[in-house]
Parts: sequence; structure tokens; C-alpha cells
Amino acid sequence: MARELSRRAQLMEDPGREPREMPDAGMFAAADQILVAAHDLAVVVRSEDQVAEAVRLVEEARQRAGV
Repeated sequence: MARELSRRAQLMEDPGREPREMPDAGMFAAADQILVAAHDLAVVVRSEDQVAEAVRLVEEARQRAGV
């Protein structure tokens, strides 16, 4: 999930550039990675449609995580 949020934020911020890969820091760092990626996405979201898509992605991740 964090990787997808990071990728989407990078594509919105700089559409012509290949997104950088978020490293896998292990399961204990997952929450931090998700928080940073979600923050980055929130900074570059510019429309209501983009907000709705971001909320949908977070909801899907929440359901997959069972929380």
C-alpha cells in the first residue's frame, strides 16, 4: 500500500518522471512508510476526484489489513 501511495504521489507531482521505488524496510516500518506515503499523496492532490481515489485506496488497504 505504501509503495502504491508513494508511486501515485510521485506521478501526480512530476508526471514525466519515473517514480522512485520505496524500499521495503520490513513489517515494523510499514506504518511509518504508509504515513509518509499518504502525507506525500495528500500534499499533491489537487482535485476532489483525486481525493476520492486516495480515500478509496486507503479504505481498500484498511480492509485488506483487517482493521
